[in-house]
Amino acid sequence: MESTAKKNMWWVPMIVPILIIVIISICYQAMANYLSVYVLEYLHGSATVYGMIGMAWTFLAMVIRPSAGPLSQKFGSKAVMLVGLGIFAAMIGACGIFMTFAGFCVFRILQCIGHGWSYTTANSLAAERIPKEHMGFASSMFVGIPQAAAIVLGPWLAVLLIGDTSNPNWFKFFVVIAAIMAAGLVLAAILVPSKKKTEAQTKVVATDKKAEEAAKYDENGKEYKGIWKVIEKSALPASVTMIIASFGHCTMFFLTAYVAATYGGVSAAIFFSTQALTEFLSRFYQGPLQDKFGCKPIIIPCCAICVGVYLCLANGMTNWAVLGLIYGIGQAGIKAPLNGCLLTRCPANRIPVATGTFQMANAIGLGFAALIAGVVIDFAGYSALWYYCAAIFVVVALLTVFVVKDKPAKSKTEKMAES
Repeated sequence: MESTAKKNMWWVPMIVPILIIVIISICYQAMANYLSVYVLEYLHGSATVYGMIGMAWTFLAMVIRPSAGPLSQKFGSKAVMLVGLGIFAAMIGACGIFMTFAGFCVFRILQCIGHGWSYTTANSLAAERIPKEHMGFASSMFVGIPQAAAIVLGPWLAVLLIGDTSNPNWFKFFVVIAAIMAAGLVLAAILVPSKKKTEAQTKVVATDKKAEEAAKYDENGKEYKGIWKVIEKSALPASVTMIIASFGHCTMFFLTAYVAATYGGVSAAIFFSTQALTEFLSRFYQGPLQDKFGCKPIIIPCCAICVGVYLCLANGMTNWAVLGLIYGIGQAGIKAPLNGCLLTRCPANRIPVATGTFQMANAIGLGFAALIAGVVIDFAGYSALWYYCAAIFVVVALLTVFVVKDKPAKSKTEKMAES
């Protein structure tokens, strides 16, 4: 009876890591949605310049996110996460103190280090505590809950801090967000266990030292070499698809600047809030459906939904609440199912590396998308941008059909038994 009760409580160790991810995500989203307004209106930059800053973030993320896996295996996920949270909070605060274009560029790039380490390790802390038979549902939760909370609360937090859009308080915006991140650092230091105690790890190794050694070898005893020390091969199909999907999603960050200039900043907050509502509710049925049928029956219809929303935007439909509600359903069924796919195919001792690979892919997509979107806006306008996004999600659907694998990888023992 006790064993059954314990088995049914598999989700409890996820709570604190998810809470940390929520804090990181809300602060990130508040900035991501309104930094375009800050750069275009306050610093008088162009959309292309803002895209270039996103590109610089991407190149650094390509190094930082994969490094979180090996660093976690050596020093522990908690230590890496705390350092990341500290850097992220400090650099956000610095943006509020040194409010120049040069200062923003430097501190925004340095934020990438803190965000990359803290977000990736918090995700791996959650993932390491999940039995594989619950990976689809759990993945939808530790990706979906923070994402939904960020989308609904981030824009309103930004609106609250900035105040009147005709005379925005950017100092308050940066300093308060930095204080929230500092609170998350304290919370993580107190509540996150210093030593990993996960079911997945105890099946693979008995101690953290053995876990570090085990992660260096595949199931055939062959040592990972070169780039494969920090990149998990089994995560590549889902990660490549995530890069393309991010090309479409990141352009929504420019929606805030577009709406703020045309309709007022609150309209953008309405869109993102309604999006978050349906995105959050979708997690409760999409996760179990993925566990039963795989990720493809979830991702493909959701891509079709995203295509429809972007076509509506391209043709001037601006019912922000309705568009947000529909778009939330579509977005909920892309990133989380892809994340669940790669985790079901990943060896337990390589979960931190696989998580870093996937998050790096997401960062690559977001960064390149920011640059491409900025160029499209400056040279062709917003309508062309929305058509471009619609085409992106057609490509994501095709990759899902022909590239992504949604069944758990067979172990060496299972392969030998079949032969």
